[in-house]
Amino acid sequence: MTLENENIYILGATGRVGSVIVPELIKAGARVTVYVRSPEKIQKAENLTVVQGDYNNLTPFEKTIGGHTRLFLLVADREDLDRIKIAFGTRAYAAGVKQIVELSARRLPWRSYNVVHVHQQAEDALYAIKDRGYHVVLRPTNFMTNMTDYDTIKNNNEIVDSADPNEQQEWISPADIGHVAARILVEPMEKHKDVAYELIGDIKTPAQRAEIISKVTGRNISYKQLSVQEMYDFFINAGETTSMAYYMSTYQFVSPISRGLPLLLGRPQEGLEVWAANNKHLF
Repeated sequence: MTLENENIYILGATGRVGSVIVPELIKAGARVTVYVRSPEKIQKAENLTVVQGDYNNLTPFEKTIGGHTRLFLLVADREDLDRIKIAFGTRAYAAGVKQIVELSARRLPWRSYNVVHVHQQAEDALYAIKDRGYHVVLRPTNFMTNMTDYDTIKNNNEIVDSADPNEQQEWISPADIGHVAARILVEPMEKHKDVAYELIGDIKTPAQRAEIISKVTGRNISYKQLSVQEMYDFFINAGETTSMAYYMSTYQFVSPISRGLPLLLGRPQEGLEVWAANNKHLF
């Protein structure tokens, strides 16, 4: 099968990851269909079809998924994410899709964090479907764009966290996730089969983060270590759920940088220094 004969369906096309994938696929010569709630957010392009739809009514998806060879499956974090992913994935395989590339999450102890738990539930359910096509899974660690202290950096020139200043923390660039997904979607399906890829792009301490952002912004950004209770209250006051607040204020889990990430990207990964320089408007 040549790429010119590929029809690739994208869920989550307007976010930080999907907005990287779509232009890469079009540049590679694939025909792309995007399923979005707000079509005006998608820039028109040749070989690009836009389907308006949402998570509550899958009829537009069911009517348009036929004839597609691959599906990129990204569903925004929510409590019923597993149900939604399973519904889309099941329908895609039934319609003849030969490969699903699913954006999942790092594996954690069972039920330890509800957002990650529903990703795991969906991943396991799709993998268990009989007579399905290939199921490739991307398991990224903490998104660099999900740093929670933009306001404290902007207003107080402070990074806040409950971690020790020299405690290592995992990060991944959303652009790197998008480029990995795009490469998998244009490469032969047999190359990746049913692989699950862990994506850790960089490891930096809070003190190093403060140093990097200071350099990028030209301001003196310091690190302020909060107690776990103070960090928990910080998230609760920001409107987060108990589960999210607990997880974000107590997270302690570091694995090595994914040594194979440059193989998946075809280039070196985007470290925190490069990402911060490219996104200094956030600070």
